[in-house]
Amino acid sequence: MAESQAATAGRLSQATDEAVVELCLAQGTEHFAELVDRYREPIYGLALHLTGDAEEARDLAQQSFLQAYCALPRFRPGHKFSSWLYTIAANLCRSWLRKQRHRPASIERDFADPEVLPAAATVTSPERAHTREELRRQVLAAVNSLPTKYRVVVVLRHLNDLSYKQIADILNLPTTTVEHRLRTAREMLRERLGEDFAWEPDD
Repeated sequence: MAESQAATAGRLSQATDEAVVELCLAQGTEHFAELVDRYREPIYGLALHLTGDAEEARDLAQQSFLQAYCALPRFRPGHKFSSWLYTIAANLCRSWLRKQRHRPASIERDFADPEVLPAAATVTSPERAHTREELRRQVLAAVNSLPTKYRVVVVLRHLNDLSYKQIADILNLPTTTVEHRLRTAREMLRERLGEDFAWEPDD
């Protein structure tokens, strides 16, 4: 019995997200735990970067998975599960942000990897780059200060490493709008962090 369960778990771990969804719909939603394991950290990270609040981020991540679980029968074949899940999480986070009177005052410290800077972020001046942690906190605080529509695209692109098309699908926007918002957001960040700050150009 244990060997059978191990074999099933092994096959499940090799299956695509969409195949796991099909199993959930055909055999029971206990297989949904596999999808939670795959996306627990990315969804929590998305919520944390958007809200700046670790406790709220955990709640929003849990709500995202619960909402996806309940809506699973309405998942459309041919779509990417990851984009669908990110859409749910991003919408919940944006709803939370709209309800706040003030933006979060500071970035929480318990990110998954405190040594990792937001992808492609560089500061060329040695006077500005005091320490890696200080630089990281400055960049994340600046991202956190952006208006919501710009913060969302920066987080999805540079902190979750999603493509323009994925972001466009998640936010239900044209790709050109995503590109425009990213350019604007980068300019805002440069104004906040100084001319020495830059995002490396996209490939």
